[in-house]
Amino acid sequence: MKNVFYLFIAVVLIISSTSLAQDLKLTGWPYEVDVVQENLDRFGGQYDTSAVFEPFPSNEYHDKMVANFVSGTDYDVVYVRDSFLAEWAAAGWIVPITGLDGVEELLADLPQGIIDQLSFEGEVYGLPYYSGTNVFAYNSDHMSQAGIDSPPDSWEAMLSQAQMLKDAGVSDHPILVELRRGENYIIRTLEIIAAAHGGKLFTDDYEPIFQEDNSAVKQALMWLKQGLESGLIDEASLSVEEASEVMMTGSHSFTLTTDYTLKAMNDPEKSNVAGNMMNAMIPGTNGAESGTIGYVRLYSITTDAEDKDAAWQLVQYLGGRDATGEYYVPKRWALEFGLGFSPAPLYEDDEVRGSISGWIDPDLLQEQANYAISRPYRFVPFFSDWETEAWADLQEILLGNGDMDKILDGLAEEWNELKEEYDY
Repeated sequence: MKNVFYLFIAVVLIISSTSLAQDLKLTGWPYEVDVVQENLDRFGGQYDTSAVFEPFPSNEYHDKMVANFVSGTDYDVVYVRDSFLAEWAAAGWIVPITGLDGVEELLADLPQGIIDQLSFEGEVYGLPYYSGTNVFAYNSDHMSQAGIDSPPDSWEAMLSQAQMLKDAGVSDHPILVELRRGENYIIRTLEIIAAAHGGKLFTDDYEPIFQEDNSAVKQALMWLKQGLESGLIDEASLSVEEASEVMMTGSHSFTLTTDYTLKAMNDPEKSNVAGNMMNAMIPGTNGAESGTIGYVRLYSITTDAEDKDAAWQLVQYLGGRDATGEYYVPKRWALEFGLGFSPAPLYEDDEVRGSISGWIDPDLLQEQANYAISRPYRFVPFFSDWETEAWADLQEILLGNGDMDKILDGLAEEWNELKEEYDY
């Protein structure tokens, strides 16, 4: 009898340990938690491996995960924002997927600009949760009222058209862009306009070039300054938090925005200009046909994941193709919630095209993604220190309160000091 009892206990322990070994844990921020778990349940049905979602509050996610990593995490797969990819990769908390089975086929479906956003020091660290690019958006009704047939094809044409819109009484200040101090405002806007002038802030080796004579950044600043001084760019740009929300009132004609915001702009329940907000290619100059920046949120495998093969299977399912070869999860996010995506096959998917065509031109969106620049400098650990100091200085240039060359030289010197301090 005793032997039977011990045999029973042994069987229970084996079953329990097997169950625990099969259980994968995903964490992230709590967006549509029920949908995430539904997707994980479907994963379990396809791969006979259970997975659970245990999110942290969005505003606490980074700090809680850092503490979790330091103490030894039991999460297998994690959401990662591109803004802290370098920190987590450099610390060794997440592992590259470069070279894993099937990864090259999945990366072949992504534009290079998005792959760059998934990478740190030449290694790819995950697949997209959602991703996209910044676009130029315009109010087509405003254009018609002013007798303008097509969106501007150059930055000079944008100011000229803005003057026509102003003269026609359509908008007092036709252009609204985000130039406030803070993460993802003034520097992001500069990056977009500089990219469309054929340049960027730093080289891929982290050398500052924004201070050089006639740099793309200087040209972008001069264009912005000209627009502000003429009143064609609304001075509210220096303080606005969500330009897309202001655009929905119908007060402005042109903006630069993330692609997914056009969904809300064209939603009649949310917007006064629904049906009139269109996307167009961001104008180019200096030999650049266009230019933009990408954004990405990704799924990554933790270094502490015990079964990395199973974790990679989950990452492929969530950010790539499922067991049937379908981009099921990215497609669901696009259809039901309008989240941005990057895999090329989804642009050709009839359901996806039918869904997003009501609020954005998918062909122009896909074309725009091809002009997204790489920004590896954003992933160095001292970028946030530098940009925090740069916000006010860049605004001073736009307000005409300081010498542009002197200010930019100073910012370049500050960057080089940080670069030396961090031994980059």
